[in-house]
Amino acid sequence: MRLWAVKAILWKELLDLSRDYKTLAYVVVLPLVALPGLAIFSGGLYSAQSMDVYIVDEDGSETSSLFAEGLAEYLERGLPGVAVNVEILRGVEGFDTPFGSIAVVIPEGFSRGLEDLDGRASIRLVVTPGSPLAGQVASLVEGYASLFEEAVVESRVSRLAEAAGVEVDVERLLDPLEVEREYIGFGGGAAGARGEAVAMSARVVAFSLFFVVNPAIVFVSDSIVGERERRTLEKLLLTGASRLEILVGKVAAAAALGLAAAAADSLALVAFFTLSGFSLLLSPLLVVSWAASSALLVILTAGITAFISARSETIRSAQSGSFIVLMIALAIYFSALVVDYSRLPAWLSVLLQAIPFTHASLAVIKASVGDLAATTIHMAVLTGFTALFIAAAAREFSSERIILLR
Repeated sequence: MRLWAVKAILWKELLDLSRDYKTLAYVVVLPLVALPGLAIFSGGLYSAQSMDVYIVDEDGSETSSLFAEGLAEYLERGLPGVAVNVEILRGVEGFDTPFGSIAVVIPEGFSRGLEDLDGRASIRLVVTPGSPLAGQVASLVEGYASLFEEAVVESRVSRLAEAAGVEVDVERLLDPLEVEREYIGFGGGAAGARGEAVAMSARVVAFSLFFVVNPAIVFVSDSIVGERERRTLEKLLLTGASRLEILVGKVAAAAALGLAAAAADSLALVAFFTLSGFSLLLSPLLVVSWAASSALLVILTAGITAFISARSETIRSAQSGSFIVLMIALAIYFSALVVDYSRLPAWLSVLLQAIPFTHASLAVIKASVGDLAATTIHMAVLTGFTALFIAAAAREFSSERIILLR
């Protein structure tokens, strides 16, 4: 294989690509604008929401008034950026909750149930179904009720202790068991909360690898089958370049496009989470693994798509076959968000690792816990799969297929 011939093919592909402004905008500019824009748009819409909450005090006692006023203050500051309008209604019976609003009804006998040592009180929470915001506000109401309940229980215990003439630590009496969580990192060392944050960030990073796959599929399908249908691919054979040199040049161009897309997607992903109020915590090894996996994944995807395209007669059939590859990649990287691959049965783990995309995900996840050996192994396997599909594509990329479209 002659390097100058590969460079010539690569230069030709990059020139063609530079003239296709729509593709460049779709691959590079769109993610940089779309994901941060999505975060800003969603955040703006979320902040524009409002919820009306009616606290109906039917009991009319000092205790119910204390509960209602405390709940109103708790709700008003419980959802920053969202307007929660709370109105306390006293002396109202048979209140009809407006649709889309929430009503907290404090029934008669509320204070008596709390003041008795063995008494029990209740409140009614009326919620309109189907509203995510209503669900959040309802959770706040339940949270405040739990806090108020704790205060009542502490008061009862103090009264009982005083009546019995004993001195007790109410907090220790009510909460005798304390759970301390520790994180153990790779090798048995302490990981701490930071290690947990890095590991969770790695799952988001692993999912982001899916966005690296699509640009390479689109470009390679058009570059091989599209040019063959336009009868321009066979002209490249007249330049003296071999089939392997043509293929490598096209895959290299797809890799360049894919790496640009990977960089744009990575920046857009970080911007999306930052603007959404979340932060990704990345370790140096995780960043290196992310970058290397993205690069290999682009070349691997280009090789798989080139193999499919070489065996396809039309660009439509090539893209249909590549769509299956895209769905497999989506399944792998989406599952990385919720599945711990190390906890799977051995037979299922082996089956998944027969899919090349799995190793890119595992390399990133293992890097997040500092397992350099496992990261290196998965990167090596990913490299092997990449070389295998490039070789398979080169074998299928015959002069007969180029010229006769079969």
